[in-house]
Amino acid sequence: MARPSGRAARIEALKKLCASGTILHIAEAAQELNTSEITIRRDLGDGENGILCLGGYIMSANENGERYSLSHAQGTNTQAKTQVARRAAALVEPEDTIFVDCGSTLQYLAASLPQNANVTVVTQAMNIAEMVSRLDGVTLILLAGIYHPESGSFSSDTALGMLREINITKGFFSAAGIHESEGVTCFHFHEVSVKRAAMARSQRRFLVSDASKWGKLRPATFAQLNEFETWIGQPETE
Repeated sequence: MARPSGRAARIEALKKLCASGTILHIAEAAQELNTSEITIRRDLGDGENGILCLGGYIMSANENGERYSLSHAQGTNTQAKTQVARRAAALVEPEDTIFVDCGSTLQYLAASLPQNANVTVVTQAMNIAEMVSRLDGVTLILLAGIYHPESGSFSSDTALGMLREINITKGFFSAAGIHESEGVTCFHFHEVSVKRAAMARSQRRFLVSDASKWGKLRPATFAQLNEFETWIGQPETE
């Protein structure tokens, strides 16, 4: 590609490169535009051009956390989400204390818990809490705080303090993207501290996500794939 002249031309070129949700490493973008990474970072510094630079990657602003909607996600890819969540639910045993992460996939795990399961469920997610609260024989610990409607979840320092006092036998974690080099990612930065604290308190950690998340990169990295005992939903390899 010929080197675009001027900041506006470079930004327009970046928008074309990031069309249809494409996410580029800044080094790739610099090579495509025949310019420097420093120039690109400077061009995108004000964050007002419809293009973002997050964690060394260039993406459309429409790919940031504000685009994610829990209500929309609840109606997409439901069959695959149901299958992986039920596989996760089969791992739950009486007297377990489980962490159930936010998002649309793990609501199917909550829906699979039977009455009188004799488990404790720890969650920061409103949709999970609503399902679990209807079950007899299931103790609910809701990590409350500031409510984030886009993800249907809470975050607060109080929630982190609560997590430090809870012994979790099994943690079930969701992801919006699983990337080969950048790890396990989510849309919202406010989710990261709760996920990390829950992982630290979990004796066993499971990633519960369907195969469509593989290769996708979202703004916030919260873990590496090798931090989980297994990825439930991992795509089969030939």
